[in-house]
Amino acid sequence: MIGITAVMSATPGNGDALVAEMKKIAAEVVKEAGNHCYLVHQSVDDADTVLIYEQYTDQDAIAAHQENMKALGGGLKGLLAGRPDVKLFTLEG
Repeated sequence: MIGITAVMSATPGNGDALVAEMKKIAAEVVKEAGNHCYLVHQSVDDADTVLIYEQYTDQDAIAAHQENMKALGGGLKGLLAGRPDVKLFTLEG
């Protein structure tokens, strides 16, 4: 199992719009084979900071997700202040 965190910064004042768009994306991503969760979080300290937590079965599922995101991510244009900070983790235990 592989976990992913993606911290996103919205353009100023667009945190709520980014969350709304990410919820739309999440509704599609959870249908992907190998996806176990795709959760959208908004910072309580900075509404323009959004964290996505994802889990996938393996690297093949992540590769398929990355391809799918090319189609799903079109609504993010103008909402992101830069590239997300993405980190991958393996589930231990």
